[in-house]
Amino acid sequence: MRTGLTLCALALAGTTLLAGCGSTRLLAGAPVRATTRSARAHTPKPPSSSSGAGNATPVAARITPIVAIDLYQPLAEYKAYVYRLLTRLRPQLRALHTAAAGRHRRAAERDWIAAHVTWLEIGQDDDAYGAFGQLGEQIDGSASGLPGTTSNSSFTGFHRVELDLWRRRDMTAAAVDAKQLVSLVGRLTRTTVANDLPTSTLALDGWALRCHEILEDALRDSLTQNDDYGSNSDLTSLAADVTATREMLIVLAPLLEPRVPKIVTQGSRDLIAIDAAIQSAGGPLTRRNLAELPLRQRQTLDQATGAALETLAPVSELMQVAVPGS
Repeated sequence: MRTGLTLCALALAGTTLLAGCGSTRLLAGAPVRATTRSARAHTPKPPSSSSGAGNATPVAARITPIVAIDLYQPLAEYKAYVYRLLTRLRPQLRALHTAAAGRHRRAAERDWIAAHVTWLEIGQDDDAYGAFGQLGEQIDGSASGLPGTTSNSSFTGFHRVELDLWRRRDMTAAAVDAKQLVSLVGRLTRTTVANDLPTSTLALDGWALRCHEILEDALRDSLTQNDDYGSNSDLTSLAADVTATREMLIVLAPLLEPRVPKIVTQGSRDLIAIDAAIQSAGGPLTRRNLAELPLRQRQTLDQATGAALETLAPVSELMQVAVPGS
């Protein structure tokens, strides 16, 4: 069943061209570059002047270049958003550790889901484009690609605790791993977040990419269940990714809308469509194995996510910071 779901998502990617930065965009039938968490190159190409297929928003031939200072205010607003979520996340993780240490598995599972939603709503879980880099991978990385996979000591964070709780039902291990997770997230202070989200040209480029990459991660990891270790919380994760994408769209809207009119409006509609698809599949609080959903509901989820990715694909090029003197 999982193979069928994976093929469904990947087939959608081939038809709507859910491309990451650096790949040819919005051309039906064009090759799709494979993406992984650990290695994706940022090699932007000039924006296309055609609209392509589906809900793609045309990228205007005349685009006012972005300079670094243009992104300072959106980034400041986003940092404030991150600080608020980290303030919520820390007590959630302490509650998770307390429940696990007390061997209250059901309570620990509820606390894990609540904390994981908060983390995903930050929108920086990817170590390739996520601002927190290797620390982000330690907090929410999967075991994929690690020697020994889940037995590797480098497999840490949310998904290791998820494995402890749902598949292994090992409360002793869950308490130990939850304590480590508390420590990892504790390293994300205001100072470190400010350092991780600096105002250099390269950092600003990477941050703006998240408006598109958050949902690309969701397509690759959640809708294929590649990072599900027993919680069946993929609908919940997708809903959190929509929230994070919506926040990025809000803070970037003053820069996006003058350059490509209606891209923010269409992007917002696409995100609402994903929310509706999640509701039709049971809602964001429903724990369901996506492989067991009716085919029509799985296709609707994939198609709604694909439409949003197609609309938001030009954002990385629109927000590319001009290098002085270039």
